[in-house]
Amino acid sequence: MNLLIVDDEIVTTQVLEQQLDRNLLSIDQIYVAYNAAMAREILKEKTVDLVICDIEMPQENGIHLLEWVREQEIKTEFVFLTSHEKFEYAYGAVQNGAANYLLKPIDMEKINKALFQVIEKILWKQKSDTVQEYWRYGKRKIVRYFWTRLLLEPALRKQGLEDEIRQLGINEDIGEEYCLVFLHFSKKMLKISGDGAEKNSINKFIIENILSESFTKDIKMENVICWEANEATYVAVLSEFSEPETDRRAGETLQILKQYFPDALQIGYISETVPYYEISSKKEQILEYDRQHIYDEGEIKRFSELKEKEAAPGRILDENYLYQCLQKGARVDTMKYLQKVLENVKQTMHSVDGFKMFQMELTQIVNKHVHDCRKSMSTVFCDPVYLKLDTNALSSEFAMVQWMTWLLNKGFDLTKEEDTKPEKHITDQMIAYIRRHYTEDINRNVLAEQFHFSPEYLGKTFRKDMGVSLNDYINTLRVEKAKHLLKNTDTKVIDIALEVGFDTLPYFSSVFKKYTGISPAEFRKKN
Repeated sequence: MNLLIVDDEIVTTQVLEQQLDRNLLSIDQIYVAYNAAMAREILKEKTVDLVICDIEMPQENGIHLLEWVREQEIKTEFVFLTSHEKFEYAYGAVQNGAANYLLKPIDMEKINKALFQVIEKILWKQKSDTVQEYWRYGKRKIVRYFWTRLLLEPALRKQGLEDEIRQLGINEDIGEEYCLVFLHFSKKMLKISGDGAEKNSINKFIIENILSESFTKDIKMENVICWEANEATYVAVLSEFSEPETDRRAGETLQILKQYFPDALQIGYISETVPYYEISSKKEQILEYDRQHIYDEGEIKRFSELKEKEAAPGRILDENYLYQCLQKGARVDTMKYLQKVLENVKQTMHSVDGFKMFQMELTQIVNKHVHDCRKSMSTVFCDPVYLKLDTNALSSEFAMVQWMTWLLNKGFDLTKEEDTKPEKHITDQMIAYIRRHYTEDINRNVLAEQFHFSPEYLGKTFRKDMGVSLNDYINTLRVEKAKHLLKNTDTKVIDIALEVGFDTLPYFSSVFKKYTGISPAEFRKKN
């Protein structure tokens, strides 16, 4: 179940994104948009089952968005949120086919309950539509649909599967036991072998055909399921042969795959023979093991023979030594040391956790070096090349070395640079930003994202330099702006509150009285 949250209030989107009960609501993915235009782009590109949308938004309201969705014939349900308890809004939402209508302020218990009811209806309709659709495409398509659901929906139980097999009429097509052959391909390497998405799709089709011919008793593609996740292409093959025969065929298949797709296969696993209803849990075991381990071997291994390696205790890197190397510009010594550490991590841990620790510690050291060079964090950590390398670093040992090499070279380049124009102090930058954006939703997290420091660091630095907290400074500025408007204009108090950055009138009045000792209305009378 994919959800899209549309609300111009960042706090609201954050609360919903963090507090929606993902297990209860069967949520796979949550997308966020802050206006109708952003929402339309997401709806064009992504499959969205349910939209949780604020009605009142700048430029274009939620009902307009719903009307556009209906015009485009996009199949998704709407639940509206609004702070305006007005009949016309509810009426407009219902008239346009909204599934529900809820009022702010947010009550997560009520929202989760209401969404559960809506999602139950969606899932029932999807299941009904899906069954009918697959009957139209024939029995083999139905079998493939069954295997796909079995592999990608691990919560399915034995009794439910037996009932589904009978309902679908595929009793004769589902065997008693299978060997699960689970293959992990590099999505990047598959794309390298062709030109664009079309060629990549062809490559995956070729792989499915090779595996179908190798591991099934006749060419029936429904026993080969391919999907993508986490920058990888996964293929699950339901082999009907015995374990020894599956092992033999795996060896032959490996040579064929290497011939057509060199370096694309990262690792493969063969499970012991299991009943069909245990395939999903076995897939999850293998996938979890695969997530925690990094291989560049291009082999197919028997899963039952693999053993976990113990994690190395304590820190991986010598922070003081590396920091001194960065300051001295000792590139060769640094690279030799880190390559030795990586090899040790691989031999002793051989897990994603080990590489994650290595990546985290090295990032911290370079981060400290960048800060001491009086350079902005964005100089390094917002570079498009870095962002791409950082995203892929944990996919393989080679990718980790690429990331490490680029980051260190950037650090050494900073060591050599002369700081002819010292950066403006971060507090001055924050003040300038706040004065430009005080009417917007602004807090430590927003500033952290803007300046690439932690919220805690920015808060402490600001208080140290200014003698007041960030929040007090922002509120003081807003109150001063509000006082000017109250004194020199006839603008309504609620409009002034919104204009200077407050979401609600009660909150504005409370803050104003805290800093002035009187209410906004009393201030206007006196001035």
